[in-house]
Amino acid sequence: MNFNKDDIAVKSLTNSLKNNKLSHAYLVVSEDSLYCDEFILQFVKAVFCLDNNSKDFKNCGKCKNCTSIEHNNYVDFYKVDTETSIKKEEVQLLKKEFSIKSYYGKKIYWIKDIEKMTDQAANSLLKFLEEPEEDIIAILSCKNTSAVLPTIISRCQQIKLVGKKEEKLEGKEFLEKIIFEFKNKFEYKKHFANIYLLNELKNKEEILDFFETVNKKIEISYTMSSSLENIKNISRVHEKVLQAIYDIKANVNSVLVLEKFLFSLILDENRLDFLGE
Repeated sequence: MNFNKDDIAVKSLTNSLKNNKLSHAYLVVSEDSLYCDEFILQFVKAVFCLDNNSKDFKNCGKCKNCTSIEHNNYVDFYKVDTETSIKKEEVQLLKKEFSIKSYYGKKIYWIKDIEKMTDQAANSLLKFLEEPEEDIIAILSCKNTSAVLPTIISRCQQIKLVGKKEEKLEGKEFLEKIIFEFKNKFEYKKHFANIYLLNELKNKEEILDFFETVNKKIEISYTMSSSLENIKNISRVHEKVLQAIYDIKANVNSVLVLEKFLFSLILDENRLDFLGE
């Protein structure tokens, strides 16, 4: 991802990283949620990356910390991302998680779409921000600040992003390319194909779009396949895809859903040749 349009923000964070003077709280504002998500993940990885010795706004993307963050299971990184409003109970759970000191250094929590916070949750978060603990960094993100408590805004360093996710990485063309590459790799080296897909699909929206696009391809493939063996294979994959869509919409962690799906394809020896028909 290219963040050239937000060079000022990148330079500011790079300077903070190099001088070990990170703020206790950041408020990242962007109209493009996907771009914002990638910017924040880039920052979080830069903080924890084992190979970022220069302390730049970058990461290797390969070390165990970067990989764990990408899969949303790094022990010192906690993300609140809900489809509905953010309730007080979720903030209290966050506080409980962060009452335990890190064995490795810093801990970071990220609350997405803070404009969706209830008043009770916002007040609970405010108390947490008012008494910042050493080596704990808060990242809050939103599309605009009009629905955010002024007292929360005042306790954060604001980062206003102007860049947007490139068109070529969005929409139908992006998914068609990903599915085509995944299908071709899966025919020869299944494990490499799975790693490829996990690296390409970065967030819940992209993973859900992937499954829904594959679902449409499967529905078409039923009418084009005359072999009973092929139909049985397609049907088995179809069941997995529908279950994945259901789980993601039920707020099950999308990365875990994708990992389970990919593992089951190998375990059940499913074929994906129908995706190219």
